[in-house]
Amino acid sequence: MARPNKKSQLGQPPMKTRIKQAARDLFIQRGLADVSYGDIAEVVNTTRANLHYHFGNKNALVEAVFQEIFDSLEEQFQDVWAKPGLTLDQRIGLTAEDCERRFYEFNKDAKGRNPWSLSARARFENHLLSPRIQAGISEMSRHFEDYVAHAVTLAIGAGELRPDTPVRQVVMLITPLWYFGSLLTQHSGLNKLLDHYKAVSDTIAAAYGTH
Repeated sequence: MARPNKKSQLGQPPMKTRIKQAARDLFIQRGLADVSYGDIAEVVNTTRANLHYHFGNKNALVEAVFQEIFDSLEEQFQDVWAKPGLTLDQRIGLTAEDCERRFYEFNKDAKGRNPWSLSARARFENHLLSPRIQAGISEMSRHFEDYVAHAVTLAIGAGELRPDTPVRQVVMLITPLWYFGSLLTQHSGLNKLLDHYKAVSDTIAAAYGTH
């Protein structure tokens, strides 16, 4: 008889998944340098030896956490920025909603100042990131700009934006909010970020919209 996995036994994800989730949350909250295997083990209610069993060392765990984030972002980019039938305004709105969701993972109310993005937090600890992770962050940034450019081109083709809309300039209006949203909320709270998203969307529509 096959042995049930931990998820079916305990009603929760497998240990390896739980470790990565706990590590991600702690890295965002406290930074990479200030989180030890012992801290992660305590959150997951396991031993440091078990973390070593699953990941070997902290560097390998950091790599696994970032790779999972990269994979998730690629899926999100496809769902939001490449999916047919959405207007550019809707795509911007969905991205703002995702930022809001992630913000509330680490903040109790809109005035919270806690970080909520691992890549934004890691910018202050770049020396602790492997070349592979640094390359992955750069690649995700390039991918995001490419996806947004594709969405702007779709909006032009659908008649939402004028044919002479400067694609690259519109991309440069949208992407900084995604790159630096967590840093902005740490200084000014969530509502300021959401106001920026709406201002960008309204500005694009006013400058290049066809309605």
